[in-house]
Amino acid sequence: MLSWFELLIPWFASFLGDWFANLIVRLLFVIVWVAIAIILTIIVKPVVYRSLRLNDAWRKKKPLRKITEKIPLREEPFAIVDLQKRGLTIAKGLVSILQALIWFAVLMILLDGFGIDVTVILASAGVIGVAIAFGTQALVKDFISGLFILMEKTFLVGELVTIDGFTGVVKEIGLRTTKLEDWKGAYLIINNGNIGSVVNFSRDYSVAVVDLVLNHVNDYQKAAEAIREFVTLTGQKYPEMTEPLRYVGIVESTDLRATFRMAAKCRPAEHFGIERSLRADLLAFAEERGLILPFVQVSLVPGEPHGK
Repeated sequence: MLSWFELLIPWFASFLGDWFANLIVRLLFVIVWVAIAIILTIIVKPVVYRSLRLNDAWRKKKPLRKITEKIPLREEPFAIVDLQKRGLTIAKGLVSILQALIWFAVLMILLDGFGIDVTVILASAGVIGVAIAFGTQALVKDFISGLFILMEKTFLVGELVTIDGFTGVVKEIGLRTTKLEDWKGAYLIINNGNIGSVVNFSRDYSVAVVDLVLNHVNDYQKAAEAIREFVTLTGQKYPEMTEPLRYVGIVESTDLRATFRMAAKCRPAEHFGIERSLRADLLAFAEERGLILPFVQVSLVPGEPHGK
């Protein structure tokens, strides 16, 4: 590759001398190939995203309608949303790999241009790689786990999951680490090899569960009738609900209180917001119907002075 640039040496040497001419040609050689690497790393992202039919998603915009036209709707609910997220996840991983390969190839070209035998480097890379693998088993474990996460669709970018007790939205799945962000803006960065059990709230549907705890002074029969009325009035009030609210029944009772439960199917990961809205509606309804909620009771027992 450098031989092409060496054609310029006589021209530079005519007014700068041989030493400066060789220096300038080598600098041009490095600058040109570094510029090529930078340009390729910039354009590889939109090329990959468009090849996967993600269109303008690489500009952090919503994917265009074309992706829904090319993917048939399967029997599972929200299948198109799932495939969009999977495509975005794979695209990010593929872009990172291609960018690394581009810089590696350019580095080999530069070394070859300066007279370094790259075949020896490439041949010894395998041996060195095995030696490094023994010393970096955790890194290899993270890398392999990241590949399995991507291939098996354990979770995808944009899904709500719980990992190691941390609940948040998947922001990035790398080949070594996964990044989650919760509703308070806190980030969890965890190595892929350390990910154990995963709870995914973004598959198929979620269930909003709302409990109403009533004091024992209430007539439970009338309370159940009032709650059924609330369930009928609420129905499928919120667009995130996929089925109307239903009354489950009394799930717990003691001498002092009883717990009445309602549930509703919702779109993936939407049950948290639905539960908050239903609780507010339910408390207002209970107050309107005169249902008595539990309250703290303090009983004073008369006794003798000094505990006698």
